Amino acid sequence: MEADSSPERPTVMGPILHNQKGTVLVLFVLLLLVLIGFTALAIEVGSWYVVRAELSKSVDAASLAGAKNISNPYVDPLVLAREFGRENFPAGYAGTPSGGAGTVTFNAYLDPDHRIRVTGLVNAPIFFTHLFGVNQVATTSLGVARKNEVEIMLVLDRSGSMGPSYGNAIVDLKAAAKSFIGFFKDTQDSDAVGLISFATGVTVDFPLGHNYVAPMTSAINKLTAIGATNAEDALAQARGPKGLTDQSGVPPDKRVQQFVIFFSDGNPTAFRGKFKNQGTDNIDAVVCGTGQTCDMVYDQLGKPDSETWLNIDPGDTGDGKTVGASKCHPTPTTKWYVFSQYPVPGHSDPEYCYIPHGNGQRLPRYICSTARQMAVEHAEELKDNYVKIYTIGLGQIDKTFLSQIASGPTFEYYTPSSSELQAIFNTIAKDIKLRLVQ
Repeated sequence: MEADSSPERPTVMGPILHNQKGTVLVLFVLLLLVLIGFTALAIEVGSWYVVRAELSKSVDAASLAGAKNISNPYVDPLVLAREFGRENFPAGYAGTPSGGAGTVTFNAYLDPDHRIRVTGLVNAPIFFTHLFGVNQVATTSLGVARKNEVEIMLVLDRSGSMGPSYGNAIVDLKAAAKSFIGFFKDTQDSDAVGLISFATGVTVDFPLGHNYVAPMTSAINKLTAIGATNAEDALAQARGPKGLTDQSGVPPDKRVQQFVIFFSDGNPTAFRGKFKNQGTDNIDAVVCGTGQTCDMVYDQLGKPDSETWLNIDPGDTGDGKTVGASKCHPTPTTKWYVFSQYPVPGHSDPEYCYIPHGNGQRLPRYICSTARQMAVEHAEELKDNYVKIYTIGLGQIDKTFLSQIASGPTFEYYTPSSSELQAIFNTIAKDIKLRLVQ
């Protein structure tokens, strides 16, 4: 076989590969430029989102600050809102302009429904997009906060220990209570506030309602310190027909926020109950358990400054029947219906004919312990119905009792001096206003 002697064919692979290398380089440069452009754009857009997020947080904080001070008599809520916005997002923050056009601005508005609206406007920083004809990116954000409706019952102790003979703390209490209602002056058309005062008896000085500042101020000025400490009836009437609205069947998102501000400088010594005396049944009266003038049953339900005795000696317990018809000794006796619910230790018969009642004896101790237990139970009823209770204690009051009444440790206040009462009441007012902001 002869060998192939034809000449070799020329190859074009070398020039083709050389040409492809140039094309790849061009494509690589173009893709690199595109990649750099997208990376730059991503960085820039990311910076815009950072500015937007920070501006959003600032207007939210500003609207909340304004709303919680909407009825604060000492500040303008709109001015405060704008200041809060600038504090949280000052000029030049996050690369935004520090002066001139595009510098951050905040505006605040008060709507008719007590909403505070805060708007923020700023130019986000420009790094690369001006190459594409974008010279500014305006960023805006809106924050809205509203103060919820509220019901508040002030329940104030005006017992004798608040009077001149014991330091006259009633004067400081009046000033503190008037300062408290002043915090809600601007929203008294929507907020509802009431006033209950208690000593031996309980008085609803101002039923829960609106437009309360003037009449409540007048009622507070008239408070006089006298008598025992009937905390249980005061707390019971906080839920009464002139007290807080019953919300037991109201859906959670529809409930008005309710608060009780309970102040006392002493431990319970009296309670309200039903009695039977010489055949007269269901006498509604108050019984006191300590002190030289308090070992009696009083017709003292709504009388703030005087006590009218029923001429019923609490020691003459029994069946309440007339003399001759009673199984007890031949003197008039009184049946205490409360004994059936709260038995006297050592006397299981609710018609027991005589229970020792002098100072330090069984009956006065029973009255005080029962008055305390009833007060705690009424407080639990309030809390079970979504009411928050603040307690303010003065002087020698039992702090454990205050803890049982209050809605928790953050709702308890105590002071040994009445001069601190106004500061405490103001702190609670501010706390309530904060809780009302959504």
